[in-house]
Amino acid sequence: MAKYDFSTLNSTDLEELVCDLLNAAILKPGEGRYRTFKEGKDQGIDILFSLDEDNYAHMGQVKHYYRTGYKGLIRDLNKTEVSKVKKIDPERYIFATSVDLGKSETEELAAIFTPYIKNLGDIYGKSDLNRLIEEHDHILDIHHKLWLSDASILTKILSSDLNFRSSNFLESEIKKRVRLYVKTKIFESALESLEKTNFVIISGDPGVGKTTLAEMLVYEYIKEDYRLCYLLDDIKEGEKILKDTALNTVIYLDDFLGSNTVEMIKSRGNESALLNIITRVKRSKHVKLIFTTRTSILNSVVEDSDKLKRAKLRKNETVLDLEDYNTEIKSQLLLNHIDDSDLKGDLKAAIRDKSVFDFIIRHKNFNPRSVEYILSADNVEVQSANEYRRFIIHNFNDPKEIWKHAYLHQLDDWQRMLINTLLTFDEKTEISLLEKAFEKRLEIENAKSPINIFQSSLVKLTKAFIIVTGKMVDLKNPSLKDFLINFIQNDKAEISSMLDSVKYITQISKSLKRMAKSKDVPIPKKITAQLLTNYADYSRPENRDEDLIQIAIFISENSQGLKTSETLANILNEIDDWESLHDNYLLNQSFLKFLQTVGHDTIVKEVLNERTMDIVEDLLLGEFDLERAVELLEKLARGFDIDFTGIDVSKIDLHFDDLFGEYINNELDQLKDWATDVSEVDEVRDKITDFQERLQDLGYYHEVDMNDFECDWYEITITNEIKRLNAKND
Repeated sequence: MAKYDFSTLNSTDLEELVCDLLNAAILKPGEGRYRTFKEGKDQGIDILFSLDEDNYAHMGQVKHYYRTGYKGLIRDLNKTEVSKVKKIDPERYIFATSVDLGKSETEELAAIFTPYIKNLGDIYGKSDLNRLIEEHDHILDIHHKLWLSDASILTKILSSDLNFRSSNFLESEIKKRVRLYVKTKIFESALESLEKTNFVIISGDPGVGKTTLAEMLVYEYIKEDYRLCYLLDDIKEGEKILKDTALNTVIYLDDFLGSNTVEMIKSRGNESALLNIITRVKRSKHVKLIFTTRTSILNSVVEDSDKLKRAKLRKNETVLDLEDYNTEIKSQLLLNHIDDSDLKGDLKAAIRDKSVFDFIIRHKNFNPRSVEYILSADNVEVQSANEYRRFIIHNFNDPKEIWKHAYLHQLDDWQRMLINTLLTFDEKTEISLLEKAFEKRLEIENAKSPINIFQSSLVKLTKAFIIVTGKMVDLKNPSLKDFLINFIQNDKAEISSMLDSVKYITQISKSLKRMAKSKDVPIPKKITAQLLTNYADYSRPENRDEDLIQIAIFISENSQGLKTSETLANILNEIDDWESLHDNYLLNQSFLKFLQTVGHDTIVKEVLNERTMDIVEDLLLGEFDLERAVELLEKLARGFDIDFTGIDVSKIDLHFDDLFGEYINNELDQLKDWATDVSEVDEVRDKITDFQERLQDLGYYHEVDMNDFECDWYEITITNEIKRLNAKND
């Protein structure tokens, strides 16, 4: 027998499921149909069957109670539902619940609804509903959420290779997100894009539900036996997956262009890898690709990239716009959150009040994140219904106040210091590193703190402000980060304290620099002085080489008038691995500027020359655009005076093989789809030849396979011209 526990359904979902099961199991064709009612207008009736002579021939209630179980169910039935049934006085009463019922519970339910329940067969518990599902399995086709309460489907999800930013990926979290989700036409649009082209970009403003929609799409494919690969921050990992898999696979990358300026800059270094992955996925028969991003960031990145414009990246964009959420969808979304909320009953009743309910769903600032906020007990500290109404109105009228109120009034000084310290890292970090950085802040403040203040503050902040996943910690979401930066940058004293208490070089981040610049707060000279004498103290043990590179760059940029040559030489001497130069595009670009700055320093230059090929290889491997890679090698060859004839260039060869191959594939795709004159093909050939000749001028010879250009270009261009003319006429 089927074994659904119905925990992925909200109350409305369960009512609709029961209604469909009753229509399939009880009624014969032509006898009419059971129907459900919108929330708030049922007067205690969840399902109803009417006859010409009797509007209330059969009525019924559907009760979920998947959390409180039978005791909570029977208590509330006696308290409120029995009187409603007596008032309507139906000929037949049907009762259904997701709670598992034994014989004694079934008899007790029949007794309290006497004489309206005619026999025990009109009471349906969890096992009875599963039996009906098995007998009428076509019902599953229209109740997609039900699939995700199946243990086998959940096992597939939980065993997948993923680590969601939004929460610990636990079974309870999966079920909660599914219960809260309201399916819209946007889901069908995104699914259609995946079926047609194998990939989709889900874009929208913060808080509109991009991640939730993406997860629902992911679940849809896991249900169909696709394995899930979740890419965490690194788009290039997708290339490895595509090379290694012949299995049905759905690849998912949340915020694939980043959620802030730092990640945006990194993403620009990955645009070639991105286009290469998309090209491969389009041709694949067994891979689906799902991206999410903020609309503003997608606009910015595409506008700055000719390659992304030409690739028509936005052709597969599904925009999640709240303008597409009609009143019914907003109402259902709000009801789902009320149903699932852990708030007290009187507060839930306050939000169900028509005036408050309508205020929320019609408000211009309505979005899923704001609804989630006002219905989380972690955020609501009011005691009365009237206070709660004021809280709701205040937060919807000024969304910024959501975080401001919580930050100023729900946290103490220690917790604010901790969250501000986390902000300086600019991205998720290890808890152990955050703790050491927090201790430095306490030391600078010279404040006597309570025992175990780090752990107690971390616990208080978890879920409401931060997300802890394993050994890593991050801010809860991008909107919180936006608030913190905008709020703190008006506080000169706090910015100074954050700078003074820097423990690791990585804390002197883009976010901290932005805040300091807004109030003309200079980087403390003592940081540079300390780096010149104790630079090793500012590096993270697990990221030592990357941090030493950053320290060298920082000293070079902030040591005007100081003697730095020997210190820089010592730092560069201690670096064993330069791999971060191709893993971190932002660091890659900063180090290039560093090389130009220290080019005249003979002591530093001598150390760099000893490491020429390590540096050149890793800088070059961090560039995924052919034209920029050629330009970069020209700069490096001049700066280091490289003789390519006497060194091992195998890594450089492999990288240029990939770059030329990718460039040719992308250009050929464009030409085959759009070229209307053979001269356009010749232009691309000439450009490739030009790249080869520029490399040869450096003494580096690279063979390029041009065999893929051997096509009947005359026929292709004629066909494209005919298509262009037909499209124009249409």
